[in-house]
Amino acid sequence: MRMTGRFALVALAIFVVGRSLYGDAADEMFDRIAENWRWSHYWFGKTGIDDVYVEGKQISALIFWTKSESQPIHGLCSSELGACVAYSGVYLDPAGRRMQMAPNTRPRQAFRSFISSGFADSSHIIAVEGIKPSDFESAEKSITLPALDPPSSISRREVPAEAGKEGERIKRLFRCWGVESETKPNGCSGSLVFAYYGPRDPYWFVLRSCAAACDFKGEAVEMLRRGDRGWEITSAGFVDNPKEAERLKEQIEKAEMIRLPL
Repeated sequence: MRMTGRFALVALAIFVVGRSLYGDAADEMFDRIAENWRWSHYWFGKTGIDDVYVEGKQISALIFWTKSESQPIHGLCSSELGACVAYSGVYLDPAGRRMQMAPNTRPRQAFRSFISSGFADSSHIIAVEGIKPSDFESAEKSITLPALDPPSSISRREVPAEAGKEGERIKRLFRCWGVESETKPNGCSGSLVFAYYGPRDPYWFVLRSCAAACDFKGEAVEMLRRGDRGWEITSAGFVDNPKEAERLKEQIEKAEMIRLPL
């Protein structure tokens, strides 16, 4: 009887420790998901689940995340939200995948269906292949949907160590005159305003303002993308929609980290 009791205590201790570890990991993963919502809401004006999102609402959710960082995916399923959402990539992915949950479907059942579909979503052409339930850890948690305040990269206002050097490099590329101009045109002046960014942000937002005498007149917004050699300017990062550029301009100016003259 003593031996049986001892085994029972050991099993209980293992269960409690394991549950604590999963709980801590689940809290960390939910913090990353919530940061994604705040980041997307600040920069793009939407979270992807705005139709069901209620700040301060307490919900039950199955938090899931991949065991390996080779193909990182993290997300959650919640009956109260009536949906599963998943975000892939090492950095915050603003384009999440979403699956509606049928009524009376348990979160774990929905999670398995989500995986088997390849995290199918009408906004994503390509499904995620080669993923199975055993590739994930998961834990059920009671969580509170946070207020959609600015993301931590902006609220903390911490300047990354490489920001100054990267800003100067981008300045040489994102200037107010074209590559065919060997020197700056007379009367041409301008500035670059770089917003705060965090270690998990996929984009770095910059506002360029150029005088009328420059080759590129007026204002432009560029979303710099992380690359193997630092932040990169890409054709896809140029915001050509005037209304969206004006909205992002306001957000960049509110989150100004560095201002460099051109």
